[in-house]
Amino acid sequence: MRAGKEYDFWSLRADCTQDGGRRPPLLPSAFAAELEKKSFTNGKDDKPLVKRLYEAAFEEQFGKATELIYYDLGWGDAEAAQLAEVLASGAAPRLEELILDDNKIGDEGCKALAAALGKEGAAPRLETLSLRFNQIGDEGCKALAAAL
Repeated sequence: MRAGKEYDFWSLRADCTQDGGRRPPLLPSAFAAELEKKSFTNGKDDKPLVKRLYEAAFEEQFGKATELIYYDLGWGDAEAAQLAEVLASGAAPRLEELILDDNKIGDEGCKALAAALGKEGAAPRLETLSLRFNQIGDEGCKALAAAL
């Protein structure tokens, strides 16, 4: 519900995918770098607090995540690479299922994901990786096959 308006699934999905929509998660270090470019309107320097809160929430949520579903968000290679950076860090040790269906991920994004998932300890419990309805060609498939 937003501003007294109840959403159904399709309305919520449309809101999340328009105007850049849902961005991939950021590692705490990347979040901190982005935060440095911002200023708070209350005049306080709350950046250290916001950084600590983000890092704690990131570690808690990714540390216990068993599935990540980023379906139909319009993500391309850049977003796949950003997610790959998070996965390569080992932030999601319990991850069993990663769904990236119906995006715009191509060979370069697939290669980034392959490199991340092929890294020791990146996602040791991963059983399901779904990339249906993307734009992945032979090169991306070869990279994925070699990594997994």
